[in-house]
Amino acid sequence: MSLAYGYATMGTRLLPRDMNELYAHALVVEREATQRFAELERYMREAGLHHIADEFESIGREEREQYEVLAIGTAGRELPKVSPWEYAAHFLGPEANVVRTPRNAREALALAIATERRTLNFYVDVAEHTDDDTMCAFAAQMAADEGRHVARLERLLVREPENNVLPLKT
Repeated sequence: MSLAYGYATMGTRLLPRDMNELYAHALVVEREATQRFAELERYMREAGLHHIADEFESIGREEREQYEVLAIGTAGRELPKVSPWEYAAHFLGPEANVVRTPRNAREALALAIATERRTLNFYVDVAEHTDDDTMCAFAAQMAADEGRHVARLERLLVREPENNVLPLKT
């Protein structure tokens, strides 16, 4: 059975009930991911780690493109406003939107991976707990996209030296 906004008990994780609610969440998530990757890219460029900055730029572009496609596809729809508390269980509320300045490349990659995993988990949760085939398919596709991002970032993390102590400019 799906957990819906109007039917959840206190402490229960809230999930979108219909496509408009899922689209509203997806727009927030993709917009925030675009911003987060732009910040991480900037940190890596300032540190001279262009290979990681390039990957952050690439993933950020994909996130921005997903946001733009969603925005165009939902234009004219009346989407609900998504409050931070509604996705706090998956995204740790407003604190998750603050990009800490990473101290090194591994930390930047770990921050990016954690962000993408939370997003992946959200979409998987929606896909697993909805009775709506369209919502399930959309959430599963979005989860697959996030999973590809996680895999790319994890490959970079494995190649990044453990003893990388290059301080990043703040």
